[in-house]
Amino acid sequence: MFKNRMMLLAVMLTLLVAVAGCGSTPTPVPSPTPAPPTPPPAAAADMVQGRPIEEFFTDTCGGCHGTHREGGVGPALIPARLPAPDDFYFQTIKEGRPGTSMLPLGGQPQLTDDEIRALVAYIKSEPQAGSIEWDMAAMENTLEVLVPPDQLPSEPTHSGNLDNLMLVTEREARRIAVFDGDTHTLLGKIDASYRAHGYTFDPSDPRWAYNVGRDGWLFKIDLYTLQAVTKIRVGIDSRAIAISDDGKYVIVGNYIPTNAVIVDTETMKPIKIIEAEGNDPDGKFVKSRVAGINATRRDLVGPYFIIDLKEAGQVWRVDYSQPDFPIEKIEKVGKILHEGFQTPDQKIFYATSQASNWMAVIDVAKWELVTQIPTGEKPHPGPGAVWKASDGKEYAATVHIKDGEIFIWDTETNEEVARIPTVGPGLFIKTNENTPYVWADALF
Repeated sequence: MFKNRMMLLAVMLTLLVAVAGCGSTPTPVPSPTPAPPTPPPAAAADMVQGRPIEEFFTDTCGGCHGTHREGGVGPALIPARLPAPDDFYFQTIKEGRPGTSMLPLGGQPQLTDDEIRALVAYIKSEPQAGSIEWDMAAMENTLEVLVPPDQLPSEPTHSGNLDNLMLVTEREARRIAVFDGDTHTLLGKIDASYRAHGYTFDPSDPRWAYNVGRDGWLFKIDLYTLQAVTKIRVGIDSRAIAISDDGKYVIVGNYIPTNAVIVDTETMKPIKIIEAEGNDPDGKFVKSRVAGINATRRDLVGPYFIIDLKEAGQVWRVDYSQPDFPIEKIEKVGKILHEGFQTPDQKIFYATSQASNWMAVIDVAKWELVTQIPTGEKPHPGPGAVWKASDGKEYAATVHIKDGEIFIWDTETNEEVARIPTVGPGLFIKTNENTPYVWADALF
């Protein structure tokens, strides 16, 4: 109950603070944690909102168009794919794309005309070859103990209910606000990093939570004192996070470099780098961003991390109970995978394919692809929603980046049962056993 409630509150309140997707372009503010490393120095004309244009593009546009402009949910932005005059792309950036996450003028703060022209010139230039490396030694050099263990109290120092804390991402302020869900009072704020993107909570000890920012900084958070106690940078551009059922390992999925990193939660040192690469559904070998990670429990279905490889269209099962973390792979799950979610018994995993427009159904124990359920355009369930209705049946649902509707299916038959119109496309849908409602957003 603790874990489900905490995750629901963290996800939904993060959503209320800011849209966690491409299209929003705020400028980061200073913080004790360094900003993402900048690419090679650029001329003043190549700066966008105070950042080198490559960095701005990777952070703001790369989620949809690819880190190296290779394309993803959005089209590839390279000269060979951009035959129209510059004015066409200028107007596209300025006006946005209605019904998508591409907001006019790049969202808030808004781009100037000169910045839009610089972006047009950038996407019409040839991308530079090479990839960013961030190896084990580089990670360990960033490890910092912020509060020694012997200085931590044995009991909570605040009056909040540990089973009902609300963690709210203050994305541009690089903080996490903590509220007591019983009284709706602010308990404190935790220093974090750039666009704190994901949370996971220790299922073996309610004291600990973990947060990763989009700049790759991983924090171990003490919920007794509401402060980060250790941090380490495990990537340059990170998205996904999960924890083992015994609380021993946290895994982070990276966009840059294209890998997943397993960290020992006791020492906060990285112990395994998993390179994310393989053949995509068309048979082309690719290096792939890690789009989503889930964890399963050994008392339910097994001690596994489940990893979605975005461009490769594969889903991997990592056994975290074995010292070498063996991997089993399912290929051709779908094109451009994103996050996934599980049924409450963890027997079924749903992987989102945003280019194939379906939810792939995977039997976790047998580790086989069962079927693919056609959805609306570009499904994006976030944490996803699964619930048992008054008719005794279990249902699951997703929202979409492109379509303004909630798509619902029967988890036993894997057949569509309803499409509920909303006021617009969205990013997240969620429920848990403590609420009679399914919560979904409509943001675009």
